[in-house]
Amino acid sequence: MSADLIISEHPVLATCGIFSIERDYGGFGDRICTFSVALRDGKNAWMKMSLRHDSDKWIVIVRKRPFLDAWARSRQERQLSTGDESAWRDDYKFHHAEKGFSHGRDNPVQLAWCDAHYEIDRGLPVLHTVFTDGITRTIWLLANGAEIFPVSVSSEKCARLLFRGAGDRKTQPVSVAYLKSLLM
Repeated sequence: MSADLIISEHPVLATCGIFSIERDYGGFGDRICTFSVALRDGKNAWMKMSLRHDSDKWIVIVRKRPFLDAWARSRQERQLSTGDESAWRDDYKFHHAEKGFSHGRDNPVQLAWCDAHYEIDRGLPVLHTVFTDGITRTIWLLANGAEIFPVSVSSEKCARLLFRGAGDRKTQPVSVAYLKSLLM
């Protein structure tokens, strides 16, 4: 991969962990946004978001604890959403994520795709998060010490809701359409 756009001059995008926007030659020359996700012991995981067909998708950088709490409230994969590193590593598909992340920056893994909404609980709105795709990638990040990480969502409304309840306040939701516009 050769970088078409290095993000260091874009402070808002750099705080989101976006490393570059570049051509993915393994994907027929499509553009991808590459993220660097900080793990424990100073290591990084590499993730990507395709900029080809996802013009209505958004990216939100979430914080571990509020995101896990919102996921647990949804009751999806309860043993994982309320689990710990041991439970995550014992998941039957964990080894697939281990292999996927092992390729590093040369072949980053796709962002998880989730949804967010609020429900009333005891008179107050509380965030609920469910996955469409990417649970195993997410538990791999968590098991390896990620405290903040990117996820993709299907709309601006969903991005704003997720950001409000679990977003990293040093960042802001970013649309794929905006990232594509940087290349023109």
